[in-house]
Parts: sequence; structure tokens; C-alpha cells
Amino acid sequence: MRSHWPPARLGLGTPLNLALGRGWKVSLLLATALGVAAPLLILLLDRLLFAGASLQHVRELGALPLPRRTLIVLVSAVTEELIYRVVISTLVAWLSYLILKRQTASIWLGIAVSAVLFGLAHVANLQVPHPFLRAITLNGIAGVVLGWLYWRRGLEWAVLAHLVADAVLYLVLPATLSP
Repeated sequence: MRSHWPPARLGLGTPLNLALGRGWKVSLLLATALGVAAPLLILLLDRLLFAGASLQHVRELGALPLPRRTLIVLVSAVTEELIYRVVISTLVAWLSYLILKRQTASIWLGIAVSAVLFGLAHVANLQVPHPFLRAITLNGIAGVVLGWLYWRRGLEWAVLAHLVADAVLYLVLPATLSP
């Protein structure tokens, strides 16, 4: 018996042909739209729930040299999606599927666990009150969105959405917020 990774029963795919087979134009539009919407939603929720200190952090990002910000956008989109979606989300979904034998519940458990860990990984970005709660809440939203996109469309589209979101945060918004 030949085993597959990610396990075929979970419906999680990473090959480009899987993503292309699901309608690449819709996937491209969806990934781009979610990549733009997620950071804007996060900043809005930060303002409503946590008094909006993240906007100041975005302004500070504008002080970093452009090549460094560009490198952060490119590297984090790929590496974080590989770590949090392909490894953590898929592994948790697979292990819970072995126990629960329920595909959708297992996938959402994988998405939730990886989203919380994704949020915790970004605590260092927040030198503000309640950094753990903020990171889990705000970056966790992005983790859920990216996890859902990975599940429904494939890794490539989650990477693209992450890249667009980081480009908005590190490149576009700092340029528009600078004096």
C-alpha cells in the first residue's frame, strides 16, 4: 500500500496541478482578495479591540530598508506556509483523523491549532499590552484564513495570499502612512 502526504482522505493538496485543476483564475482572485482583506481586517479589529497599536507598528516598518522589507515578505510567505499549513495543520488534521475518522472536524482542528501557533509565533512583533492575546486573536485570524485557503485551494494559493498580505503590511501601508 502506497502512502501519500498529505493524506488523500483529508483533501489537502500541495501540487500546483491540484491548484490549477480547481480553477486557477478563481483561486488567483480569491487568494489576492483574501491577502488584501486579511491585514485590513486585522488592523480594524486591533483598533476596535486593542486600541490600535498595530498601526504604529506598521508605520515603524516603513523605517526598515525596502530590500529588507521585501525579503521579509518573500521569505515569510513561503516558510510560514510550509511550517504552519503543510507541517503543523496537516499533521494535526491527519492525527486527529486517525482518532476521530471525521474529515471536516479533523481539518478544522488542524487549522485551529496551526492558527494559534501562528499567532504565538508573532508575539515578538507586538511590544504592547496583552501581546499574547493580541497575537493569537489578530494573527490567528490570518492563520484561519490561510489554513482555509490551503485546505480548499492548495498550498500555492495560501502562499500567494500570505505574500499579498505581507506586501500590504510591509510595503503598501507603510508607504501610504508615511508623512
